[in-house]
Amino acid sequence: MRISDERYRRDLRRLHLAWRMVRLGARTPTIMLWTALSKYNVRKLRNDYADDSAPRKGLKGKTPFRVEYFCKSARLRCEAPMLAGFLRHFDVLPAERGVDVDELPDLARGERLCSAYEQFRLSCPNTAIPFERAITLLTELVRGELIRLAICSTCGELVVHDCLCARPPRCAYCLHEAHAGLPYFQIRRTELTPRPNVETESSEAYQPTLF
Repeated sequence: MRISDERYRRDLRRLHLAWRMVRLGARTPTIMLWTALSKYNVRKLRNDYADDSAPRKGLKGKTPFRVEYFCKSARLRCEAPMLAGFLRHFDVLPAERGVDVDELPDLARGERLCSAYEQFRLSCPNTAIPFERAITLLTELVRGELIRLAICSTCGELVVHDCLCARPPRCAYCLHEAHAGLPYFQIRRTELTPRPNVETESSEAYQPTLF
């Protein structure tokens, strides 16, 4: 059987993408989903070529899926919007709404996903968001049921907002200032306005406070 050039290039891209995901710390099921490679091929690639530089810690167990992770600390509240910005810049995060999350995993988007996360790691080398969590962030932002991109109601910065939260969207800095009762919080709130040229989903009205 003759192997066409197009099929050869496609298979080679799948192997390259799988190797990039291995180096970024992806689990075998995740690599299988995004590359359409078999479990045998992925494990053979990992066992034969992955050295000590490839992450192996935390590869067992279920794939992380809880969005509460991105609100655990102020550091994660700052890093999550930054990562979402890279996902939007590299066209990994669809601009249109109504995209089925099952249609996300494909070869081209997987390559852009790795590029976005690699650039994110260059900007934030000691990030607390691993590659698997980045895929969770992407999936849940596309689904839009639990979290969404919004604009900080105080300073206008990009935030990842909890859809079930009753209070207006606030970044980690403004949230800290408001809870700490710092005197310059009210000054920032009156002087700074949201940036009008940032395209996010913040046009939807959020639920006001109940009390």
